Amino acid sequence: MDLASGRESGDGDRTDRGKQDSPPDDDVCPICFGDFTVPCKTVCGHWYCGSCILQLWNYTATSAPCKCPMCSRSIYKLTPQESLLHRREEEIVKVLTDVHRYNLLFIGGAMGFVQKVYQLPSYVKRYLLAMLDPDRPHPSVSEIRLIAHLGFCLMICRCY
Repeated sequence: MDLASGRESGDGDRTDRGKQDSPPDDDVCPICFGDFTVPCKTVCGHWYCGSCILQLWNYTATSAPCKCPMCSRSIYKLTPQESLLHRREEEIVKVLTDVHRYNLLFIGGAMGFVQKVYQLPSYVKRYLLAMLDPDRPHPSVSEIRLIAHLGFCLMICRCY
């Protein structure tokens, strides 16, 4: 039982924390260790700067949802702080647009599919650049198959 509030600390506290619309006042972004710029909450309840979590996702694996740095759960949806949705500053609008695109990629539906097709060229480019990195470990069998398949497709295209 919480003596200050007079109620039991159990599942009720968890739901109250889940409904929290803004990050705790005494907290900072666990990625940049600074004050939250455009706070976004994950499904697991952790708060991050929108730009920080998207940058982390952008550098790890754009074909899969980002993993929460705090608990390693997949982040399928980011929820921006409610009070930011009506702000018109250029930086905030850009981050909110990027968060919306991220959510479309992993929530699904027809727009999610269109977003995945739209992101495909950048994913392939990043994948090929990673394959050419001399400091990376040896290629896996799937990467060798991919290279062979692309070579085969190019060879067939030249024949026609």
